[in-house]
Amino acid sequence: MQTGFWGPAHQSVIEYRAMGHRSTKNPPGWRELRRQRWRQTATFHARAMDTLRLLYLAVAPGIAIAVYIHYSDRWDPEPKKLVIKGFIWGALAVFPAMFYEEAFPKVLGWEGSFNDTWWRTIIYAFFGVALAEEACKFFFLKEFIYEDQNFNDPFDGIVYGGMIGCGFATMENIMYVVSAGYETGILRMLTAVPAHAFDGIILGYFMGKAKFCPNPKKLLTQGLVTVIILHGTYDSVAMSNLSWSIYPIFGIVIVGIYLALKAKRELEKTSKRIEFSSKEYFLLEDTGKKEPLTLKDIRNALREGRLKLEDLLVPRTGDRKISIRALWGSQIGLEPRVRAKTPPRVWPAKRVLIFYALTFGFYFYFWFHRNYRNFMSYKKLNIDPELRTLALFAFTIIPFFIYEAIFGEWVPFDPAVGISFNILMAGVEAVFLFVLLRMIRGFFNEDQKKAFPMGLLVLMFFAVSSLRKILPGDIAFYWGWECGLILLQGGVLAVVQKHLNDYWALEREQLADTIAPGPPAKH
Repeated sequence: MQTGFWGPAHQSVIEYRAMGHRSTKNPPGWRELRRQRWRQTATFHARAMDTLRLLYLAVAPGIAIAVYIHYSDRWDPEPKKLVIKGFIWGALAVFPAMFYEEAFPKVLGWEGSFNDTWWRTIIYAFFGVALAEEACKFFFLKEFIYEDQNFNDPFDGIVYGGMIGCGFATMENIMYVVSAGYETGILRMLTAVPAHAFDGIILGYFMGKAKFCPNPKKLLTQGLVTVIILHGTYDSVAMSNLSWSIYPIFGIVIVGIYLALKAKRELEKTSKRIEFSSKEYFLLEDTGKKEPLTLKDIRNALREGRLKLEDLLVPRTGDRKISIRALWGSQIGLEPRVRAKTPPRVWPAKRVLIFYALTFGFYFYFWFHRNYRNFMSYKKLNIDPELRTLALFAFTIIPFFIYEAIFGEWVPFDPAVGISFNILMAGVEAVFLFVLLRMIRGFFNEDQKKAFPMGLLVLMFFAVSSLRKILPGDIAFYWGWECGLILLQGGVLAVVQKHLNDYWALEREQLADTIAPGPPAKH
């Protein structure tokens, strides 16, 4: 008997011939066998696509945060090769941490029962999980990146620490999401992934300060203990198996994000101060004092390996010797002295649309924060971009979990209430967008105000957001509709970004006119 897919059907041909029948090209049952093969192929393709979607859901949040962190380094961008290495090292740090996490309860005899009591849960959360994961991140950051000559600025700790955290979060997310499904992926996208990323930023903050401090051990210890406390508190609540634990988890994540953004802003000021400082120094060996160096020159020389942190400098206006390490440490926490206000760089509208589509709309939070930050730094506004972004997150994401808890456990679900709630959430998003655009429009000149359709853009954003939220999941071509609506929403932000780019271009031209040298004086 012939083996393979067509084996039974070909056997029927042999039987036909034995009975004296004329041979046929297609044996009996071939149609059913082909349908079976098609069904098998369709099932395989469906499973493959489902796995790819889960993989995308697992990978996208960590990469999106990593891109945000990388582009935050405005004054001295890090080499992409080392940034990618940091991300990979963070991903590899998952495996030794997993080994320790599995061994810890076995050593204590708690295998399968580490969360039977509250005190076991706390011990395992802090010393079995948080200590293992944060220590692995710390080790990989300290061992493979800390001593690199490209780590030449305190803000670099934010970048590389964030990359380690994002890599760790992405690898861990793949393991959880691919096996657990979409609900876990969405929940971790809002909790565990940002928590790992911003724990990495906090760790990098202390490491960035420690490298340029005469007593680094104290700061390194403070950084490790801080992230272990944050991580352990998060895991203690997450492992408690309480029905309401999601609410304190969101609170812990928001606190961690706030601390990370605050640390980022402090070292960002340091990096900006180094970029624009006019103070000049001479190398101690340069007795002739022929080559004055600004802080920016020193930073570039550190990256190129021409100077070391232990090299001694002498300021132009004094004779007090100071090492580069001590000089860098003295700049931390000081306000930058900018020579001239510089408008932020242009962010192409097409890139906004692409990022919005790739992140399924979550890029809105980064775009929202960046625009507030740009206007705060350039116009010297008394606003807090991080606080406003956290408010946007709190009022547009957390209510969905509260709503699900109410209608999932206590109150029967009502479709009309669901539609009303989703439209209300779309309205909240539109209100936050309106407040931002109203502030932006206030800085436009008269021609720009006339060309800027603020009301129409907010209305379109609200309408498309409402349609996205009430779109039934069982509708035909659901993903096609979803992607189309995402592109429409991203298009609204892209139009706003185009008007912003025109505004910043005009500001740049006006700045160039004010600092351009005038005609020579006539004698």
